Amino acid sequence: MRILKLFLFVSILANLQFGCSSDDNSQPFNSTITIDSIVYEPKQISFYTINSSIEKSVVFILKKNLNTPMDLDEMVFRINYPLTQSDASGTYQLNGYQAVGNYTKGSTSYNFFNGSFLIEDLGNEKYNITFQNVKGNPGNGSTEVITVLGNLNGTFQFNN
Repeated sequence: MRILKLFLFVSILANLQFGCSSDDNSQPFNSTITIDSIVYEPKQISFYTINSSIEKSVVFILKKNLNTPMDLDEMVFRINYPLTQSDASGTYQLNGYQAVGNYTKGSTSYNFFNGSFLIEDLGNEKYNITFQNVKGNPGNGSTEVITVLGNLNGTFQFNN
């Protein structure tokens, strides 16, 4: 009887120690995104869809500084695909029609003008997105150019 009580106590202790810890601290996505070789680790990733009479669109929103709105660090991009296509999977060129987007850090916003997004729509709000040599600049005659590379995958939060 004493061994049984000891076994139950150890089992309960093991469940308390290992049962909840990994799920509470894990993020639903993984990111290897870099902006000019500096790691960009978003804290929140969401998306919403837009359907018109001629195309479907998905808008992705990546936020890094959630608690400091004055120090905005956010990336937003939109991909457009035909109504006949069953999901958002494909390669989308940043040409103003297939894809558009920007990256904002503080008071500077960089409009994407070159490169592409490789999107794998895995269903159930899961995506795998590869940034393929995405370029952006702040405009207004500036010669500054940023380069976004890397991969983002996992479950994204759907916004209505």
